Amino acid sequence: MSDFTIGSWSFHALFNSGKMSLFGYLESIKYRYRLRHADIWNGMLLSTEDDYIQSVKDTLDEEEMIVANLAVDGADVWHDDPNVRDRNHQKALLYLDIARRWGVQTLRIDMGINSVEMTDEQYEICVNRYKEYAQFANDHGFQVGPQTHQAAAQSPRNLQRIFNEVSAPGFGIILNVNRWLIDKEIGDEIVAPYTIHAQFDRSFVDFTGSELLQKIQLFRQAGYQGCWSMEFRGGSDEYLEVERDLLTIRQAVRLATHQE
Repeated sequence: MSDFTIGSWSFHALFNSGKMSLFGYLESIKYRYRLRHADIWNGMLLSTEDDYIQSVKDTLDEEEMIVANLAVDGADVWHDDPNVRDRNHQKALLYLDIARRWGVQTLRIDMGINSVEMTDEQYEICVNRYKEYAQFANDHGFQVGPQTHQAAAQSPRNLQRIFNEVSAPGFGIILNVNRWLIDKEIGDEIVAPYTIHAQFDRSFVDFTGSELLQKIQLFRQAGYQGCWSMEFRGGSDEYLEVERDLLTIRQAVRLATHQE
């Protein structure tokens, strides 16, 4: 059975206008789209205080929902300012604990390097931090890793190098499918074996042709076990546009399964 989810950032316009809360998102996932997995962007959290985090946990339990991914902004491993790096690290530790409490499957903590080339210092700090985070994640039943956001993480060779060096079962890649600065033709193929959460977005993948089906076949062949997640970036008609993209991805996964 294939599991699907919708990144909560897909509803950022509704959230920013005050028309959706995190709890409204969870309600939509469960009752509008009939899904049991959430893909939560931390920008929707109103607080990280204990009572609020527990209220989310209680809702997840009551609705029998699973957090496929918790995507964290503001906890990047690298920053040029060591003081900011330290603050980011403390935020990462906070969200690692929130991930533990919520029983998430994957947690996104970005690299924060805004150039494709990494210095030795940047590389070493990223490897050491991810080793630390991956140990905690593995000890508590989830996985952690960067997403293909900033420039260094949009080089599949960089991600491959870091994955091999970290070499821990609690570490993997949160992938925006087909979002590469270099090696775009082979990027997804390179990282597919260690992708722990795959997110499809029509800004990067053609949903109208054969590309979506080919990408799903690629990840199935690589043994991908996570949810098929989708994100809509348009910022208008979000309920309907998300429903359309979710249907398209469902159909592609069904076709890929039948062709095996």
